[in-house]
Amino acid sequence: MFNQKSKVTRADYEAWRAGQDAEAARIAADADRLVFHVEPELGWLNDPNGLVQVGDTYHIYHQYDPFDAAHGGPVLWNHLTTRDFLSYENHGPALFPDSDMDSSGAYSGSAFVRDGKVHFFYTGNVKHFDRDDYDYVLTGREQNQIHMVMDADGQLDDLGPKRVALSPADYPDDIGTHVRDPKVLEHDGVFYMVLGARTRDDRGCVLVFTSRDLESWGYAARIELPEPFGFMWECPDLFELGGELVLVCCPQGVPTEGWRYRNPHQCVWFRVEADWDRPSFGIVGEGRPAMVDAGFDFYAPQSFEDAEGRRLMIGWAGCPDATAQNPTTGRGWQCALTVPRVLSLRDGKLCQWPARELERLRGGRVEVSAGGAVADPGRVYDAVVTCGGLASIELTVRDGVALRYADGMLTLDMGDEGHGRDERSVEVGQLRDVRVLSDTTMIEVFANGGEAALTSRVYSPAAAELALTADGCAAMDFYKLVR
Repeated sequence: MFNQKSKVTRADYEAWRAGQDAEAARIAADADRLVFHVEPELGWLNDPNGLVQVGDTYHIYHQYDPFDAAHGGPVLWNHLTTRDFLSYENHGPALFPDSDMDSSGAYSGSAFVRDGKVHFFYTGNVKHFDRDDYDYVLTGREQNQIHMVMDADGQLDDLGPKRVALSPADYPDDIGTHVRDPKVLEHDGVFYMVLGARTRDDRGCVLVFTSRDLESWGYAARIELPEPFGFMWECPDLFELGGELVLVCCPQGVPTEGWRYRNPHQCVWFRVEADWDRPSFGIVGEGRPAMVDAGFDFYAPQSFEDAEGRRLMIGWAGCPDATAQNPTTGRGWQCALTVPRVLSLRDGKLCQWPARELERLRGGRVEVSAGGAVADPGRVYDAVVTCGGLASIELTVRDGVALRYADGMLTLDMGDEGHGRDERSVEVGQLRDVRVLSDTTMIEVFANGGEAALTSRVYSPAAAELALTADGCAAMDFYKLVR
């Protein structure tokens, strides 16, 4: 079997995949397969990569280990396309760890369209195995930032050729061996590449490199907090939204603080103030950063702007080093991507709302008042509750799983059906509305027009009734989702 000690070529994969048709068909027929989310054909999926729209087609790549649902094998990039975020064409793996610059994995990266060409940047991971005393934090690892260019009218399903844009010799001296996940922003004709990094004294930060031509890059600045906040900041995404500069990233090793930061690793966002001339970047505000999604299963999101000018974000519905389990692992696959979410800034909050295309799945509407219920709701539905000003509310989500609001906190309680997931809460103040977007084994919850979000895998059976209880007037619009 393939592992991270050996390269994997397209020919290697295709020879292996030729014997997997029966396994892929068995997995595709499983009743727990998701209806409107992206999940792997085989094996393991994680970070979304290279999100880009070319013409009327959205291209979505993601980290992929088809060989092992528990993710013990090498990392490839898989490629899907869609025009509507409802149906996807799976093109199979497009990027392989087949060279000396990425022999231990084609790690996360992004895509950037310029002058009719698509520029892909990703991290080529190289681990050395010639000694047994490497710690792979300060020694034994190289992370190269690799650049590929393709014509925008191409199929984008066989990326290459590769060249190294940045190597360890280009990183600041105080940075260890963990430098990865390039994302590119353009401002006034200058390109800015952000990279997640870990310093030699275990402080997370984001490195910023600049270029005039997307070819030659030089170190320019870093983004960090005055005090340590985790030992590594993964998957940085720096973008302009509503006239402000926003940084989303994933700090690792942040201690839990009450209801905040309860996952093994976090996803947070900052407002950033830039002096583009120097350049320099400072984080705005004080206190601890806000979480992007307070659920059990959300990490490594990536955003891009589409032809309509929407800033769309897709995340990995998972978390590294998670203790929670996904029971489909034993059946040959694990993990998924979230639905695309439209981002906006409102009242100092980063808001996210499912792309409107998903509403085309809605069947007939069922209206329910507080104290009522939807009989036999199934597992695939969209429920929107309006409840402005109430002190408490409870909504059945699945058998044994509930969403509760009281004392300014919205809580997802997994009961005995969480497979290691217990409760997750988020502070929302006064609850005005809440939306539950439910697929067979996944829910995405949005509160107050997207000011807060909770994402979780959920494997319990459908509830006999989707019951709504409240201490006053509340109403729910319920839609079964059908293809």
